[in-house]
Amino acid sequence: MTTTLERPPLRRQVRREGPERSPLGPGAVAAAWAAGAGLVALGIPLLLVWATDSRAGSGAGAATRAVGQLWLLGHGTAMRVPGGTVGVVPLGLALLPLALLHRAGRHGARSLEVTGLAQAGRLVAAVAFPYAILCAVVAAASTTPQVRPAPVQAVLGGLALAALGAGTGVLREAGLLEPAVRLLPERARALLRATAVVLGVLVAAGAVVSGLSFVRHAGRASSLAAATDPGVLGGVALLVLGLLCVPNAAVWGASWLSGPGFAVGVGTAVGPFGTTLGAVPAFPLLAALPAGPVPTWLGVVALAVPVAAGALGGVVVARRLACGPGRAALEGLALGPCAGAAVAVLAWLSAGPLGGGRLVQVGPSWWQVGLAVLLEAGAGAAAAAAVVRR
Repeated sequence: MTTTLERPPLRRQVRREGPERSPLGPGAVAAAWAAGAGLVALGIPLLLVWATDSRAGSGAGAATRAVGQLWLLGHGTAMRVPGGTVGVVPLGLALLPLALLHRAGRHGARSLEVTGLAQAGRLVAAVAFPYAILCAVVAAASTTPQVRPAPVQAVLGGLALAALGAGTGVLREAGLLEPAVRLLPERARALLRATAVVLGVLVAAGAVVSGLSFVRHAGRASSLAAATDPGVLGGVALLVLGLLCVPNAAVWGASWLSGPGFAVGVGTAVGPFGTTLGAVPAFPLLAALPAGPVPTWLGVVALAVPVAAGALGGVVVARRLACGPGRAALEGLALGPCAGAAVAVLAWLSAGPLGGGRLVQVGPSWWQVGLAVLLEAGAGAAAAAAVVRR
Protein backbone atom coordinates (compact mmCIF):
# COMPACT_ATOMS: atom_id res chain seq x y z
CA MET A 1 0.00 0.00 0.00
CA THR A 2 1.52 3.30 -1.06
CA THR A 3 1.26 6.62 0.70
CA THR A 4 0.54 9.75 -1.28
CA LEU A 5 2.44 12.79 -0.11
CA GLU A 6 0.66 16.12 -0.17
CA ARG A 7 2.13 18.64 -2.53
CA PRO A 8 3.75 21.51 -0.65
CA PRO A 9 2.51 25.06 -1.30
CA LEU A 10 3.92 26.84 -4.32
CA ARG A 11 5.52 29.53 -2.13
CA ARG A 12 7.72 26.90 -0.48
CA GLN A 13 8.56 25.27 -3.82
CA VAL A 14 9.95 28.39 -5.44
CA ARG A 15 11.99 29.48 -2.44
CA ARG A 16 15.67 29.70 -3.22
CA GLU A 17 17.94 27.17 -1.63
CA GLY A 18 20.80 28.22 0.58
CA PRO A 19 21.20 30.12 3.82
CA GLU A 20 18.42 32.45 4.91
CA ARG A 21 19.07 36.07 4.00
CA SER A 22 19.45 38.56 6.82
CA PRO A 23 16.45 40.92 7.15
CA LEU A 24 18.56 43.83 8.41
CA GLY A 25 19.37 45.31 5.00
CA PRO A 26 15.89 45.01 3.44
CA GLY A 27 14.32 46.14 6.71
CA ALA A 28 16.43 49.30 6.91
CA VAL A 29 15.74 50.09 3.24
CA ALA A 30 12.00 49.61 3.77
CA ALA A 31 12.05 51.86 6.84
CA ALA A 32 13.98 54.59 5.01
CA TRP A 33 11.62 54.41 2.03
CA ALA A 34 8.50 54.64 4.21
CA ALA A 35 9.87 57.60 6.18
CA GLY A 36 11.12 59.42 3.09
CA ALA A 37 7.91 58.90 1.14
CA GLY A 38 5.83 60.14 4.07
CA LEU A 39 7.92 63.29 4.47
CA VAL A 40 7.77 64.02 0.75
CA ALA A 41 4.00 63.41 0.59
CA LEU A 42 3.43 65.90 3.40
CA GLY A 43 6.18 68.31 2.35
CA ILE A 44 5.06 69.00 -1.22
CA PRO A 45 1.64 70.53 -0.38
CA LEU A 46 2.89 72.26 2.76
CA LEU A 47 5.84 73.88 0.98
CA LEU A 48 3.55 74.82 -1.90
CA VAL A 49 1.25 76.66 0.49
CA TRP A 50 4.24 78.38 2.08
CA ALA A 51 5.73 79.43 -1.28
CA THR A 52 2.49 80.87 -2.63
CA ASP A 53 1.25 82.57 0.54
CA SER A 54 2.40 86.18 0.53
CA ARG A 55 1.56 86.50 4.22
CA ALA A 56 4.05 83.80 5.25
CA GLY A 57 6.78 85.46 7.26
CA SER A 58 8.94 82.38 7.84
CA GLY A 59 11.86 81.16 5.79
CA ALA A 60 12.34 77.91 3.90
CA GLY A 61 14.13 76.32 6.85
CA ALA A 62 11.19 76.95 9.18
CA ALA A 63 8.76 75.59 6.58
CA THR A 64 10.88 72.46 6.17
CA ARG A 65 10.99 71.90 9.92
CA ALA A 66 7.20 72.32 10.00
CA VAL A 67 6.97 69.37 7.60
CA GLY A 68 8.90 67.21 10.06
CA GLN A 69 6.74 68.39 12.95
CA LEU A 70 3.54 67.58 11.07
CA TRP A 71 4.91 64.15 10.12
CA LEU A 72 5.80 63.41 13.74
CA LEU A 73 2.38 64.57 14.91
CA GLY A 74 0.91 61.78 12.77
CA HIS A 75 3.01 59.35 14.82
CA GLY A 76 1.52 60.53 18.12
CA THR A 77 4.37 62.86 19.06
CA ALA A 78 3.37 65.73 21.32
CA MET A 79 4.66 69.21 20.45
CA ARG A 80 5.73 71.50 23.27
CA VAL A 81 4.82 75.06 22.37
CA PRO A 82 5.03 78.29 24.39
CA GLY A 83 2.46 78.02 27.16
CA GLY A 84 1.52 74.38 26.73
CA THR A 85 1.57 71.20 24.67
CA VAL A 86 -0.22 70.15 21.49
CA GLY A 87 -1.01 66.45 21.76
CA VAL A 88 -4.27 65.94 19.85
CA VAL A 89 -3.33 63.77 16.88
CA PRO A 90 -5.46 63.98 13.71
CA LEU A 91 -6.06 60.25 13.32
CA GLY A 92 -6.45 60.62 9.58
CA LEU A 93 -2.86 61.87 9.46
CA ALA A 94 -1.66 58.56 10.93
CA LEU A 95 -3.15 56.65 7.99
CA LEU A 96 -0.42 57.90 5.63
CA PRO A 97 2.59 56.38 7.49
CA LEU A 98 0.55 53.26 8.22
CA ALA A 99 -0.19 52.75 4.52
CA LEU A 100 3.43 53.39 3.53
CA LEU A 101 4.76 51.03 6.21
CA HIS A 102 2.27 48.38 5.12
CA ARG A 103 3.52 48.65 1.55
CA ALA A 104 7.14 48.59 2.73
CA GLY A 105 6.48 45.46 4.77
CA ARG A 106 4.93 43.72 1.78
CA HIS A 107 7.89 44.61 -0.41
CA GLY A 108 10.34 43.35 2.22
CA ALA A 109 8.46 40.08 2.61
CA ARG A 110 8.44 39.61 -1.16
CA SER A 111 12.16 40.26 -1.51
CA LEU A 112 13.08 37.91 1.35
CA GLU A 113 10.45 35.29 0.40
CA VAL A 114 9.12 35.12 3.94
CA THR A 115 7.37 31.81 4.69
CA GLY A 116 7.27 31.49 8.48
CA LEU A 117 6.10 33.49 11.47
CA ALA A 118 9.59 33.60 13.02
CA GLN A 119 11.10 34.99 9.83
CA ALA A 120 8.23 37.49 9.57
CA GLY A 121 8.85 38.66 13.13
CA ARG A 122 12.53 39.27 12.42
CA LEU A 123 11.68 41.30 9.33
CA VAL A 124 9.13 43.41 11.21
CA ALA A 125 11.73 44.16 13.89
CA ALA A 126 14.27 45.03 11.18
CA VAL A 127 11.81 47.63 9.84
CA ALA A 128 10.46 48.96 13.14
CA PHE A 129 13.70 49.76 14.97
CA PRO A 130 15.38 51.71 12.12
CA TYR A 131 12.11 53.55 11.57
CA ALA A 132 12.01 54.55 15.24
CA ILE A 133 15.59 55.82 14.97
CA LEU A 134 14.62 57.89 11.92
CA CYS A 135 11.75 59.39 13.94
CA ALA A 136 14.24 60.45 16.61
CA VAL A 137 16.44 62.03 13.93
CA VAL A 138 13.50 63.94 12.44
CA ALA A 139 12.48 65.09 15.94
CA ALA A 140 15.96 66.47 16.57
CA ALA A 141 16.08 68.18 13.16
CA SER A 142 12.59 69.67 13.54
CA THR A 143 13.14 71.26 16.95
CA THR A 144 12.82 75.04 17.09
CA PRO A 145 12.68 77.48 20.02
CA GLN A 146 8.90 77.69 19.55
CA VAL A 147 8.05 74.03 18.78
CA ARG A 148 9.88 71.13 20.41
CA PRO A 149 8.79 67.56 19.52
CA ALA A 150 8.97 65.09 22.42
CA PRO A 151 11.85 62.73 21.45
CA VAL A 152 10.74 59.77 23.58
CA GLN A 153 7.22 59.90 22.16
CA ALA A 154 8.68 60.16 18.65
CA VAL A 155 10.66 56.94 19.16
CA LEU A 156 7.84 55.00 20.84
CA GLY A 157 5.20 56.24 18.39
CA GLY A 158 7.37 55.38 15.40
CA LEU A 159 8.13 51.95 16.83
CA ALA A 160 4.47 51.14 17.45
CA LEU A 161 3.27 52.47 14.10
CA ALA A 162 6.03 50.65 12.21
CA ALA A 163 5.33 47.37 13.99
CA LEU A 164 1.62 47.63 13.15
CA GLY A 165 1.98 48.78 9.55
CA ALA A 166 4.93 46.62 8.55
CA GLY A 167 3.58 43.66 10.51
CA THR A 168 0.27 43.59 8.64
CA GLY A 169 2.11 44.03 5.34
CA VAL A 170 4.55 41.20 5.99
CA LEU A 171 1.86 38.79 7.20
CA ARG A 172 -0.41 39.58 4.26
CA GLU A 173 2.28 39.22 1.62
CA ALA A 174 3.53 35.95 3.13
CA GLY A 175 0.01 34.55 3.48
CA LEU A 176 0.45 34.18 7.24
CA LEU A 177 -2.52 36.17 8.51
CA GLU A 178 -4.86 33.19 8.70
CA PRO A 179 -2.22 30.83 10.18
CA ALA A 180 -1.43 33.46 12.81
CA VAL A 181 -5.10 33.78 13.72
CA ARG A 182 -5.50 29.98 13.83
CA LEU A 183 -2.84 29.84 16.55
CA LEU A 184 -5.37 31.46 18.90
CA PRO A 185 -7.90 29.31 20.77
CA GLU A 186 -11.42 29.17 19.34
CA ARG A 187 -12.78 31.22 22.25
CA ALA A 188 -10.21 33.97 21.66
CA ARG A 189 -10.99 34.03 17.93
CA ALA A 190 -14.71 34.40 18.64
CA LEU A 191 -14.12 37.25 21.08
CA LEU A 192 -11.78 38.94 18.59
CA ARG A 193 -14.36 38.85 15.82
CA ALA A 194 -17.11 40.03 18.15
CA THR A 195 -14.96 42.89 19.44
CA ALA A 196 -14.36 44.01 15.85
CA VAL A 197 -18.13 43.99 15.26
CA VAL A 198 -18.84 46.08 18.37
CA LEU A 199 -16.05 48.53 17.56
CA GLY A 200 -17.16 48.89 13.94
CA VAL A 201 -20.79 49.53 14.87
CA LEU A 202 -19.91 52.08 17.56
CA VAL A 203 -17.45 54.05 15.41
CA ALA A 204 -19.79 53.99 12.41
CA ALA A 205 -22.67 55.23 14.56
CA GLY A 206 -20.40 57.91 16.02
CA ALA A 207 -19.47 59.05 12.52
CA VAL A 208 -23.16 59.29 11.56
CA VAL A 209 -24.00 61.33 14.67
CA SER A 210 -21.06 63.70 14.14
CA GLY A 211 -21.85 64.07 10.44
CA LEU A 212 -25.53 64.85 11.04
CA SER A 213 -24.64 67.41 13.71
CA PHE A 214 -22.13 69.07 11.37
CA VAL A 215 -24.68 69.26 8.56
CA ARG A 216 -27.21 70.76 10.98
CA HIS A 217 -24.70 73.45 12.02
CA ALA A 218 -23.18 74.00 8.56
CA GLY A 219 -23.89 77.73 8.72
CA ARG A 220 -21.92 78.09 11.94
CA ALA A 221 -19.03 76.14 10.39
CA SER A 222 -18.97 78.51 7.43
CA SER A 223 -18.90 81.52 9.77
CA LEU A 224 -16.00 80.06 11.75
CA ALA A 225 -14.03 79.40 8.57
CA ALA A 226 -14.64 82.92 7.28
CA ALA A 227 -13.68 84.48 10.62
CA THR A 228 -10.13 83.14 10.34
CA ASP A 229 -9.68 84.79 6.89
CA PRO A 230 -7.41 81.98 5.64
CA GLY A 231 -7.26 82.90 1.96
CA VAL A 232 -7.64 80.42 -0.89
CA LEU A 233 -4.74 78.11 -0.11
CA GLY A 234 -5.24 78.53 3.62
CA GLY A 235 -8.87 77.56 3.17
CA VAL A 236 -7.82 74.42 1.32
CA ALA A 237 -5.36 73.62 4.12
CA LEU A 238 -8.11 74.17 6.69
CA LEU A 239 -10.40 71.83 4.75
CA VAL A 240 -7.71 69.13 4.58
CA LEU A 241 -7.06 69.47 8.31
CA GLY A 242 -10.77 69.05 8.96
CA LEU A 243 -10.87 65.90 6.85
CA LEU A 244 -7.88 64.50 8.73
CA CYS A 245 -9.79 65.03 11.99
CA VAL A 246 -12.91 63.18 10.79
CA PRO A 247 -11.78 59.90 12.47
CA ASN A 248 -11.39 61.85 15.73
CA ALA A 249 -14.94 63.15 15.32
CA ALA A 250 -16.20 59.58 14.79
CA VAL A 251 -14.53 58.41 18.01
CA TRP A 252 -15.87 61.44 19.91
CA GLY A 253 -19.32 60.63 18.54
CA ALA A 254 -18.98 57.06 19.81
CA SER A 255 -17.97 58.45 23.21
CA TRP A 256 -21.09 60.64 23.16
CA LEU A 257 -23.28 57.64 22.37
CA SER A 258 -21.80 55.57 25.19
CA GLY A 259 -22.66 58.22 27.82
CA PRO A 260 -19.51 59.91 29.18
CA GLY A 261 -19.14 62.13 26.11
CA PHE A 262 -16.06 64.32 25.75
CA ALA A 263 -14.59 67.65 26.80
CA VAL A 264 -13.45 70.69 24.83
CA GLY A 265 -11.52 72.32 27.64
CA VAL A 266 -11.29 72.03 31.40
CA GLY A 267 -14.69 72.19 33.10
CA THR A 268 -16.63 71.42 29.90
CA ALA A 269 -18.67 68.36 28.99
CA VAL A 270 -20.55 67.29 25.87
CA GLY A 271 -22.81 64.31 26.56
CA PRO A 272 -26.21 62.88 25.63
CA PHE A 273 -27.86 64.27 28.80
CA GLY A 274 -26.23 67.68 29.04
CA THR A 275 -23.71 70.05 27.49
CA THR A 276 -21.51 72.57 29.27
CA LEU A 277 -19.26 74.60 26.98
CA GLY A 278 -17.06 77.64 27.24
CA ALA A 279 -15.08 79.39 24.53
CA VAL A 280 -13.94 76.87 21.89
CA PRO A 281 -11.28 77.23 19.18
CA ALA A 282 -12.44 78.73 15.88
CA PHE A 283 -12.12 75.42 14.04
CA PRO A 284 -14.95 74.67 11.56
CA LEU A 285 -15.28 71.01 12.59
CA LEU A 286 -16.12 72.11 16.15
CA ALA A 287 -19.26 73.78 14.79
CA ALA A 288 -20.87 70.34 15.14
CA LEU A 289 -20.90 70.77 18.95
CA PRO A 290 -24.49 71.00 20.25
CA ALA A 291 -25.52 74.55 21.08
CA GLY A 292 -28.27 73.68 23.56
CA PRO A 293 -29.68 70.86 25.70
CA VAL A 294 -30.37 67.50 24.09
CA PRO A 295 -33.87 66.00 24.50
CA THR A 296 -34.03 63.23 27.11
CA TRP A 297 -35.47 60.72 24.68
CA LEU A 298 -32.52 61.26 22.34
CA GLY A 299 -30.10 60.53 25.19
CA VAL A 300 -31.91 57.26 25.92
CA VAL A 301 -31.76 56.29 22.25
CA ALA A 302 -28.04 57.13 22.22
CA LEU A 303 -27.34 54.76 25.12
CA ALA A 304 -29.20 51.99 23.27
CA VAL A 305 -26.59 52.05 20.49
CA PRO A 306 -23.68 50.48 22.47
CA VAL A 307 -26.11 47.95 23.96
CA ALA A 308 -27.26 47.00 20.45
CA ALA A 309 -23.65 46.81 19.27
CA GLY A 310 -22.90 44.46 22.17
CA ALA A 311 -25.93 42.36 21.23
CA LEU A 312 -24.59 41.94 17.69
CA GLY A 313 -21.24 40.90 19.14
CA GLY A 314 -23.02 38.44 21.44
CA VAL A 315 -24.69 36.83 18.42
CA VAL A 316 -21.26 36.35 16.84
CA VAL A 317 -19.93 34.74 20.02
CA ALA A 318 -22.95 32.43 20.42
CA ARG A 319 -22.83 31.22 16.82
CA ARG A 320 -19.12 30.39 16.92
CA LEU A 321 -19.15 28.57 20.26
CA ALA A 322 -21.17 25.39 20.81
CA CYS A 323 -22.41 25.81 24.39
CA GLY A 324 -25.55 26.17 26.45
CA PRO A 325 -27.38 29.43 27.26
CA GLY A 326 -25.64 29.88 30.63
CA ARG A 327 -22.16 29.45 29.20
CA ALA A 328 -23.08 31.65 26.22
CA ALA A 329 -24.16 34.44 28.60
CA LEU A 330 -20.81 34.22 30.40
CA GLU A 331 -18.96 34.39 27.10
CA GLY A 332 -21.05 37.42 26.18
CA LEU A 333 -20.07 39.08 29.45
CA ALA A 334 -16.43 38.45 28.57
CA LEU A 335 -16.97 40.50 25.43
CA GLY A 336 -17.60 43.58 27.58
CA PRO A 337 -13.98 44.03 28.78
CA CYS A 338 -12.64 43.33 25.27
CA ALA A 339 -14.89 45.93 23.63
CA GLY A 340 -14.32 48.40 26.47
CA ALA A 341 -10.55 48.09 26.14
CA ALA A 342 -10.69 48.58 22.36
CA VAL A 343 -12.86 51.70 22.61
CA ALA A 344 -10.68 53.04 25.46
CA VAL A 345 -7.60 52.80 23.24
CA LEU A 346 -9.34 54.73 20.45
CA ALA A 347 -10.54 57.37 22.91
CA TRP A 348 -7.02 57.76 24.28
CA LEU A 349 -5.55 58.12 20.80
CA SER A 350 -8.13 60.74 19.77
CA ALA A 351 -7.73 62.99 22.83
CA GLY A 352 -5.00 65.14 24.34
CA PRO A 353 -4.02 68.71 25.11
CA LEU A 354 -4.41 71.47 22.55
CA GLY A 355 -2.15 74.07 24.10
CA GLY A 356 -2.21 75.60 27.57
CA GLY A 357 -4.84 77.03 29.87
CA ARG A 358 -8.30 75.53 29.49
CA LEU A 359 -7.37 73.46 26.45
CA VAL A 360 -5.14 71.03 28.33
CA GLN A 361 -8.12 68.64 28.30
CA VAL A 362 -9.69 68.01 24.90
CA GLY A 363 -11.48 64.83 23.87
CA PRO A 364 -13.02 61.87 25.70
CA SER A 365 -11.78 60.35 28.95
CA TRP A 366 -10.46 56.93 27.94
CA TRP A 367 -11.26 55.18 31.21
CA GLN A 368 -14.78 56.58 31.50
CA VAL A 369 -15.66 55.63 27.93
CA GLY A 370 -14.04 52.21 28.31
CA LEU A 371 -15.93 51.48 31.53
CA ALA A 372 -19.25 52.59 30.01
CA VAL A 373 -18.81 50.39 26.93
CA LEU A 374 -17.71 47.48 29.13
CA LEU A 375 -21.03 47.60 31.02
CA GLU A 376 -23.31 48.43 28.10
CA ALA A 377 -21.82 46.12 25.48
CA GLY A 378 -21.30 43.34 28.03
CA ALA A 379 -24.95 43.43 29.10
CA GLY A 380 -26.21 43.43 25.52
CA ALA A 381 -23.85 40.63 24.50
CA ALA A 382 -24.76 38.41 27.45
CA ALA A 383 -28.50 38.74 26.80
CA ALA A 384 -28.20 38.19 23.04
CA ALA A 385 -25.85 35.21 23.37
CA ALA A 386 -28.14 33.50 25.85
CA VAL A 387 -31.19 34.05 23.63
CA VAL A 388 -29.39 32.71 20.53
CA ARG A 389 -28.18 29.53 22.26
CA ARG A 390 -31.59 28.94 23.82
